[in-house]
Amino acid sequence: MPDSTWVLYWPVLLVGAYLLGSIPFAQVIARVRGVDLRYVGSGNVGAGNLSRTVGWQWGLAAGVCDGLKGLFPVMLALDMGFGRGSAGLVGLMAVIGHNWSIFMRGRSGRGLATAAGLLFALDPVLLVWTTGWSVAGWRIGGGFGGFFGWGLLPIVSASMGRPATESFLLLALSAVLVLRRMQGNPDSEPGFRPAMRRAVFDTDQGGEDFPRTADDLLTP
Repeated sequence: MPDSTWVLYWPVLLVGAYLLGSIPFAQVIARVRGVDLRYVGSGNVGAGNLSRTVGWQWGLAAGVCDGLKGLFPVMLALDMGFGRGSAGLVGLMAVIGHNWSIFMRGRSGRGLATAAGLLFALDPVLLVWTTGWSVAGWRIGGGFGGFFGWGLLPIVSASMGRPATESFLLLALSAVLVLRRMQGNPDSEPGFRPAMRRAVFDTDQGGEDFPRTADDLLTP
């Protein structure tokens, strides 16, 4: 892409990616099925909560759509001739849109499926690392596995000799995912210690019979 058009098209891609990421596919499907995800299950507007409350088939469909929200903007930016760092930032805007959707008046999903779509378009080899921790999460806890899988991703990228721009982009991606976990749901317990517990374990403290879970590793 000629340098003279870079200033024009890149901001448009950033805004477009955010708006695309903001589309809450899980909530749209849930409302069609007569459910509002904000008031059932974990309260998270994501494919994981949709799977548990409406059905795994619907959750899978929402997860695929959420993944495409991260995949498509990055591939488009790369096809237009943007570098990996610039294209990755476009995908990051889709993740931010998913996590803090303008259509949901703020917080929505956790962004993992959208982040996986970004990673698939940008550097699919690194998905081996995150997928491995997804599998490990079934034994050690999904939230804990997700914290290590995505939190250490920038270090893994740098150790594999990836360009510095890509590693810094993945550092920003990890920060966005962890910050959303720390934020929790609207009724999450406030304070630093509860926020750190959510960051590491993706879990809210709840009652003995019905503990609140912010969401597990596989919840987008």
